[in-house]
Amino acid sequence: MVYQTGLVLSGGGTRGIAHIGVLKALEEAAVEPEVISGSSAGAIVGVLHAAGLSADAIFSLIRNKSLYSIVKMGLPNKGMMELSYFRDVLYKHLPGDDFSKLRKPFYVAVTNLNKGGCEIIHQGDKLVDHVIASASIPMVFKPVQINGHLYVDGGVINNLPVEPLRDKCRILIGVNVNTVEYIDQVNGIRDVGVRCLDISLQERVQNRLKRCDIAIEPLVSRFGIFDLSRADDIYQTGYEAAKTAIFAFMAKQKTHGSAAAG
Repeated sequence: MVYQTGLVLSGGGTRGIAHIGVLKALEEAAVEPEVISGSSAGAIVGVLHAAGLSADAIFSLIRNKSLYSIVKMGLPNKGMMELSYFRDVLYKHLPGDDFSKLRKPFYVAVTNLNKGGCEIIHQGDKLVDHVIASASIPMVFKPVQINGHLYVDGGVINNLPVEPLRDKCRILIGVNVNTVEYIDQVNGIRDVGVRCLDISLQERVQNRLKRCDIAIEPLVSRFGIFDLSRADDIYQTGYEAAKTAIFAFMAKQKTHGSAAAG
């Protein structure tokens, strides 16, 4: 194993704010991920942490923001938005537009529209482009052109990229913010679409989550994927879920250690 602890963060739109709460709980438990992998919203939070930003510093960048303050509307003939705010944030807070400039190794999942597959990038330049591409939800945000190819959300194919880290880490922490809970009603085409997306993402994530030593799933499905008005609640949900999971893992380790000593 190369690393003691690795961290994998899923996509999930604004539900990804829960990742910041998870980071806060890890900080309080003195658990320091040495390598990070992320997709979509998890890529944005993950790369900022890989650059050295604390949970509090990352949360300050998103708290009290509105959807209209973080996106740029596209021209009528293109019809899609751009993640202009996060692009500016990354250029400002990352030490450089290159993976090698980060304090910690970082892997990001992106979907290549031209080739038709997932790519996991961890070296080279155009770091910001790759992270923004990973968070560009199809049909909502514009694809990002990198080296002549168009890229969109990594979650289209791999919403929890455990593959680059599993064999490198003794302990792998996976955080899925696309949980599916029972709901009473599904009203209208928008609700149907969002619900189908949640179910599809959940099914694709579960096998990967089982490969993690600590699986954290904050119950955030009640929050909309574009709803920034409840950022504090989403953050707190992630924080509490992580505290519970960390405590359970440490208790299990302690029990196993005592049994082995006996």
